Order: sequence, then structure tokens, then C-alpha cells
Amino acid sequence: MLHRPRGFTLVELLVVILILGALVVIALPRYFQAVYRSRVRGCQAQITIINTSTQAFFARNQVWPTTVEEMCTSTAPAWVISPPLDDVPQCPFGVPYVLVPTLQDGTVGAPPTPGNPQVGVTVNAWDHFDGSWKTAVDHRP
Repeated sequence: MLHRPRGFTLVELLVVILILGALVVIALPRYFQAVYRSRVRGCQAQITIINTSTQAFFARNQVWPTTVEEMCTSTAPAWVISPPLDDVPQCPFGVPYVLVPTLQDGTVGAPPTPGNPQVGVTVNAWDHFDGSWKTAVDHRP
């Protein structure tokens, strides 16, 4: 009687491992790219919400907020934000958002002067991918 071996040969196992490795090499970069794009979109959405909240804060208090925390802890009468900022939002990249004053002449980040008053707030977030501050407009996937 012939004895027939059971199982797979070493060559068959190596071929399967090689094919699985090739699939992983193709799939992982696309996965990480999709994760990065979703974080950027989340950051853009939160920047839009914070920007809307700064406008509401100014409409209620007639002064621009200096920090995101100030908007979350405001005790101004009839303070309403839609949607509410119950907690201080964090960028999906794990860093806080920063409010930077926008002046009448378009300068961002400089202190206001009597001839160049503050007319708004720009919301910035740190982009770990290229190591710079980004606004909602700059933060594109």
C-alpha cells in the first residue's frame, strides 16, 4: 500500500505567505491614507463648528473670544451655541485648536491697534503631516 503524505509542502506554504504579503503591501498604504483623510475631514468639520461658535459668541457678547475654552465656559446671559460646545474640542490629530485674531486689513495673528481693529477670529490646528498651522481652507486631504 502506498502511503500518501498529508498536509502542505513547504513550497505551497511559501507561495501562500508571499501572496498574503503582497496583498498587505498593497492594502496598508491605502488604509493609512484613508485614515489620514478622515482625520483631516473631522478637523475641517470641527474648525467650521468652532468658527460658527466664535461668530455666535461675538453676536452675544460684542467681544471676540480669545480661546476655545472661553467659549465653552462662558456664563454670558442667554449664551447659546448651535451645536453646543460642551467640552473643549480636540483636533483628531490630538492637539488643541487655537484662535488667532484677524484684523481689518487682513492681517492674521497680530495684536489689534486703534487704526486696525480686530474684525474676526481665525481657527487654526496643527498639521502633523507637514508640520505647520492650518486653517479650514488649508486643511485639504
